[in-house]
Amino acid sequence: MLNIQWGRLSSLLGKFLIVLCFIIFAFAIWNSYWAIKEVLQVRTLISGPIIISIMALLILLSYLANKFLSRVTFILLLIVCAFTIRLIWIIKIPTPIESDFAVMYESAVQAAKGDFSFTTSSYYTTWVYQLGFTMYEAFVVKLFGDSTFILKLLNILYCTGTTLFVYGITSKVFNEWSGRIAGILYAFYIPSIVMSSILTNQHLATFLFYLGFYLLVTKGLSSKYMWIFIGAILSFGDVMRPLGMLILLAVAIYLFLDGFLGKDKQTMFNTTKKFVGLIIVFYTVHYLISASFMAAGITKYPLSNRDPLWKFVLGFNHETKGTYSAEDANRVMSLEIGEERKAEEMKIIKERLADKGKVLELFGDKFAYMWGDIDASGYWSLGQLNKENLKDKSMEYEKYIYVATMLFGLVGLLSLLVQKEKNLQYTLFLLLIIGYVCVHFLIEVQTRYRYFIIPSFFIIQSYGIYVTHQLIQKMLISKK
Repeated sequence: MLNIQWGRLSSLLGKFLIVLCFIIFAFAIWNSYWAIKEVLQVRTLISGPIIISIMALLILLSYLANKFLSRVTFILLLIVCAFTIRLIWIIKIPTPIESDFAVMYESAVQAAKGDFSFTTSSYYTTWVYQLGFTMYEAFVVKLFGDSTFILKLLNILYCTGTTLFVYGITSKVFNEWSGRIAGILYAFYIPSIVMSSILTNQHLATFLFYLGFYLLVTKGLSSKYMWIFIGAILSFGDVMRPLGMLILLAVAIYLFLDGFLGKDKQTMFNTTKKFVGLIIVFYTVHYLISASFMAAGITKYPLSNRDPLWKFVLGFNHETKGTYSAEDANRVMSLEIGEERKAEEMKIIKERLADKGKVLELFGDKFAYMWGDIDASGYWSLGQLNKENLKDKSMEYEKYIYVATMLFGLVGLLSLLVQKEKNLQYTLFLLLIIGYVCVHFLIEVQTRYRYFIIPSFFIIQSYGIYVTHQLIQKMLISKK
């Protein structure tokens, strides 16, 4: 009786997450519609038919991929497509290294030569966590030389790997049909393609995180040592790009819903024990990497953010709507890290939170920008290459595809809401989506930060394509 009650509770919590995610998708569609109309200046009479055509094409692709291809053939074609299109991109598009990417690459070249003087710069004494990716690049440069091509080629391998994980996760969580269309969506995901020529930590970090999620949903914690591998992989991902707290929280709630509630006492005990072990492994790996850098004299600080309030200062800036502010940088960065800077940042944050009405308005503006505006990947990849037409067209069609898949996401979520489903594995990705959206209400926003969460979108949205296809098929059969 108690197990039945716990089972109902987990189902109820799952429905609650579905509703929250539905609201997120709905508002993302609404804000994207206005971005297409106001920013791209494309009339609905033009954008509407294009979006509908994309939706029809995705249904057709999902049908063809599942009807005529064996599993092995599909996987091979998926790998070839994901890899080849990105390889062509990095060969044809010589994206210059700039901004933070240039700082980390130039530092990596120095590190490969044994020169770690760059670690005394304010960039690395403030955001020490950037050393993780910098030292990864230094390792690659040490092995293969300072040509950026190898680093970009590795980007392609990580993107191809992520494509396979998206396919594998979705196949396990939903079904093979959904998995195949999810893989196709990521293989041809425009920002992933155009950003493959950028030396960003997002490719490797996303690959590692979704490898961890793949192991979690396909192997779980029932395997004797799988919790060790999952904890270590997620930790390495966090070293590359610090999202660990959000991910661990999502994993904890997911395990509570899918591996704890409604289970027998022994299962609950084992789940709890292995999750605690996973956390210990996560922080142990993180500590060992950090301590090794300090012991080697590379840095005197642990891998961390020594100025955590800075992202909130930017995030609560009403004038820039939560995006980067040069004025804030001039005001804050002139102060030494420590109590003086912390006091100034707290003062700014409190001032910006004083008017609750304006804060709510700011949240609306930030959501509209982060989840509705034009993706910035085109700017970062093509902005310095005098390829305005390619940049504009690629980002325009990215937005059309984004809206089309979001609409399918609504269908998938509605289907999950009404069905009695014992499998709650999809809740991990709902939790990641909801958590990631909520975090960006508080901190700085950039549309290129969507990159990490898009695979989770596709996992849910691909199920919506599957449901739509099934509905169309039933309608056609009923008419015969």
